[in-house]
Amino acid sequence: MRLPRMPADVGVADRKLFQTLRSSVWWLKYEWQAPADLPLSRKLALWRRGFFSKSAILYEFPRDDERQYVSDYTHLVRCWRLNARQSIYDHKLALRAFLLAMGFRQAETVAYLHKDRVLLDPFTPEVRAVRLEALLQRLRGDGSPARYVVKPEASLRGQGLFLLEYRDGRFFRRLGRDTTPFEIAGFEAEMQAMQEPHRPTNPWLIERWVEQGEFWRTLYPETANTMRLLTLWHPDDPAPFLARAVQRIGTAKTVPADHWSSGGVCAPIDLTTGELGMGRLYPSMQRGKNGSDPRVERHPDTGAPITGQIVPGWNRIVETVLRAAAGLPFNRMAGWDVLVDHENVPVIIEANGNGGVSLLQIHGGLLSDPRVRRYYEAYGVV
Repeated sequence: MRLPRMPADVGVADRKLFQTLRSSVWWLKYEWQAPADLPLSRKLALWRRGFFSKSAILYEFPRDDERQYVSDYTHLVRCWRLNARQSIYDHKLALRAFLLAMGFRQAETVAYLHKDRVLLDPFTPEVRAVRLEALLQRLRGDGSPARYVVKPEASLRGQGLFLLEYRDGRFFRRLGRDTTPFEIAGFEAEMQAMQEPHRPTNPWLIERWVEQGEFWRTLYPETANTMRLLTLWHPDDPAPFLARAVQRIGTAKTVPADHWSSGGVCAPIDLTTGELGMGRLYPSMQRGKNGSDPRVERHPDTGAPITGQIVPGWNRIVETVLRAAAGLPFNRMAGWDVLVDHENVPVIIEANGNGGVSLLQIHGGLLSDPRVRRYYEAYGVV
């Protein structure tokens, strides 16, 4: 459901009323789509304090102090325009161009798809436009087995992303536990089906799979296991700082990605030492259906140890992210997704200007850190 736009000729009072009604409708829509099994009185109390009802389960309220957490209202409404160029983060190709120009290693962009046309090797001198049918020949290469990540160019939470494999002369699509033959005609129909009415066409990207380092393959070999590092830039400071970091680890449910809310594991990273803390699974929103303990010290599929492991090359990872954050003058806050490749080089997969905070706050409220609270207070959002 898309909400109506506000007419340009309304007065200030009418504008505030319109925005209030629009936000209320959006809020109720979200609660309907992601319900938590709580009494209505408890939900109303949470809504008054700016939290979705599911946040009481995610953050274990009231055991933890709500005042130490960035509320959902603060995050989604007040923080959305902190970055002067939010659109750069919303479009993966644009951010990739900035990072490549600054010399940061990136996943190889094999193709950029727009409707029935394809731009091959868009960041190389060999860039060329071809028809969709010619794409498969490029992906076959010399016939050796190959892996690619296919995803919409502008999407949230990995919507539409899947792994494309070429082996034994055939293409296969992998998503979670399912592996199916890949047909270009079916993919073209899928691209059209995901297109929202009356919205600009959302292009797609095809990237070559990045072989991750041994440490991350040990955590779980079938998914790209990325770290999310949150950087904040206080207006009075000369450079951004690292506010929080987590290691995401995929499972059989999430192949080829590591999305926490889809069944992956999230573990906090000590900002000084790079040590992993207790892993967390996404909790059930329904009472009596929590199943196993959401806290895990080992991988639920492989038994690989998580808690107490040290991220190799942690200082280099932090330096890379802080240098990237400082190199974008319009950047005030960003969540950086980083994968370390088989040569132990940090690769910034993407950045989110106002990415989800539940992944970070599942391990404790962001506002418990005085530096973080100072940042949010400087912009008047808390």
